This record gives sequence, C-alpha cells and structure tokens, in this order.
Amino acid sequence: MSRVLSFSCFGGPEVLEFTDEVRFKVAAFALNRADLLMMAGHHYTLPDFPSRLGSEACGEVVEVGSEVTSFKVGDRVSSIPFHTTEHGVQGEYATVPQGFLTAWPDGLSAQEACAVWMQYLTAYFPFCEIKTLKQGDSVLIAEATSSAGQGAIQIAKALGVNVIATTRTTDKVAYLHSIGVDSVIVTSETENLADAILTVTDQRGVALAYDPVGGSFTGSYAPALAWGGVVILYGLLSGEPTEVPIVSMVRRNAVLHPYSMFNHVTDVAQLQRGIDFITRAIADNKLRPKIDRVFTFGDSVAAYNYMLSNQQHGKIVVSLTQDVGS
Repeated sequence: MSRVLSFSCFGGPEVLEFTDEVRFKVAAFALNRADLLMMAGHHYTLPDFPSRLGSEACGEVVEVGSEVTSFKVGDRVSSIPFHTTEHGVQGEYATVPQGFLTAWPDGLSAQEACAVWMQYLTAYFPFCEIKTLKQGDSVLIAEATSSAGQGAIQIAKALGVNVIATTRTTDKVAYLHSIGVDSVIVTSETENLADAILTVTDQRGVALAYDPVGGSFTGSYAPALAWGGVVILYGLLSGEPTEVPIVSMVRRNAVLHPYSMFNHVTDVAQLQRGIDFITRAIADNKLRPKIDRVFTFGDSVAAYNYMLSNQQHGKIVVSLTQDVGS
C-alpha cells in the first residue's frame, strides 16, 4: 500500500500532505441520494472520468499504509463519508484514508454497519455542533421518511427532543408515528404550516428546522421558529430558489444555515465527537439503522432504480457477502 500526496485546502506547496490509506474487502455498501446527483452531474462535486462511486461501506482490512496506526489487517471497519470521487467505496475492495474509517460498530450486521455514518452524522452536526439541542426542545424534520430524515428522528429522540415531522401524503403518518415521531403534519392537507407547528408545540415553536426542501417551503414554517431558532437547509428538493424570510427570522432572532455534512467531517475534533456520540448511542440501543431492502452486487443498477422509485422506508444496501452478523 503506497502513500499518496494530497491537499484538503487551497494554497501553495505548504498545503500538500502525505496520506496513508487503508484497503478493505467490502462486505456491504449503502446507497445515498448524493450518488444519483453525482451520476447525473448535478452534485457540487464534479467527477473525473472514470469515477468511482459511493461513500458508505463496511468490510475487513486487507492492507494498510506504512504509517497507518489506527488499523491493522483483519480489523472490521466502516467508512466515514467524505468529499471525494477518487475513493468511492462501491466495489469488491475500497481504499480510503485512515482518518475516514472507524471501527465496525459492535452488535451491527454488515448490512447495518455500512448504513450508519451518512444518516447519523448528517443530523449529529446540526443537532449537537451547530445548534446544541437539549431535552424538551422541538425540532421540525421535513421529508421525514427519507433515510436522512429517519436518522435525524433517531438522533433527536436520543437527545430527548420532541419531533415534528412533515410528509406530503397521509399514507406515511402511521409509519412515522411507529418510528418515534411525536407529531406528524401532512403538508398537502395543511393550509398554514406555521400555525400547525405552533399548535403542536403549545406556541413555543421549533428550536431547529431540518429542511431538505428549500424554496417557498422554508418561508412557510419560518414564523414557527422558536427564539434563536436555526434553519438547517441541507437540500433543495423543491427545485425553486430559496428566498430568506427576513421578517419572520428577525422576529424570532433566527438564523438560516446552508449546510453540508462534508464541511464538518474534515474537522478532526468535531468528527471524533460525532463518532463517539453515535457509537455510544448504538451501544445503548438508541440508534439502529433501518434497512429497507438488500440487493446483490450484480443487481446494483436495480438497487439505484429502486431508489428512484421512492418506495423505500429506510436504507438501500448492496451485499457482497453472506451476512453473518456481528
């Protein structure tokens, strides 16, 4: 295993650093919406062709760089998503820098261990680093049946936070309640979203809005932010330009934070706190990845077509081996 020369910020030769990598045999990998954006050329990271794909996988270490100290051959590991197209993990083998690997969480199967870090870290940084949510706060989680939404629900409940979820259709209400949501608002049947949020929070509003939609949707709930509330805008599913609702946000002393998990995983201290929090929560049975469907490696294209169908309630996983559990 060779060392590679890389850089993670702009500058002169002083920004160059040697990176020691770890190669592991992949047992399973998870799909994410960002993969589809990458394939279509719509992601903010444009790949160089031919490009590897994927950021979440688990497996067994087969080779390490000469300066790798955190892992050894035979260790079971799980990859941390980070901003790259060079180190895609969807394959029989994957190679990543040691800083973006962590131990395979105890008690999880291969199908679960590959589906941890994107959904939970994406919620951890807003809920615990950008805004420190505390027991008794309320959070709004939009498009809550997505894997990101379900990860956020679990993180919020682990923190003792009241969860209000939005969905567009009534057929998902029972499911959302079954996974721990306290209040569900069906947006297609709600004339005034802000009023509905204030009603279910006893007029206190939400300390944080976890918003992958943007556009006019953001303004529709802004009057229901609590004092000092934060809007975490991590997606633009609406396809519309997002106008900041200035008046509503000034009235609530609120902040809109355009957000990407990839801007936080490169902070070593933040990432380690996130890994520690999530690992403890898994051990305490407060977090458990929900797997919707498992495909074989040969059916990977079918797995992505299934993702496009929007039928899933949980992570879509591709397994490369017989899953023998933990």
